[in-house]
Amino acid sequence: MSALSTIYREGPLSAGDLAARERVRPPSITPTVNKLHAAGLVAKDEHPTDGRQVVISISEAGRKQVEADVAARERWLSQQLSGLSAQDRETLAKAAVLINNLAQGH
Repeated sequence: MSALSTIYREGPLSAGDLAARERVRPPSITPTVNKLHAAGLVAKDEHPTDGRQVVISISEAGRKQVEADVAARERWLSQQLSGLSAQDRETLAKAAVLINNLAQGH
């Protein structure tokens, strides 16, 4: 799901670029791409300038899979948050701002 989500977010990528974004070595991404392709979740096309490479893009089925996964996680989180007190939700909201600031290097 991580590789599929990366392609969903960033658009078509070469296998090398996908491997770099997933922080794995290029040969390690090949089995993942092949499984995603076999499942119909991504398409593999010729690279426009380098015949040795392929460009991996998300298929409509892959897009639907990612969107369903995101929706399921959002439903789960909403259910979890609904069980918290207003004070606890406020604390989490403040913590989220701090975490986002840290992630952005502020």
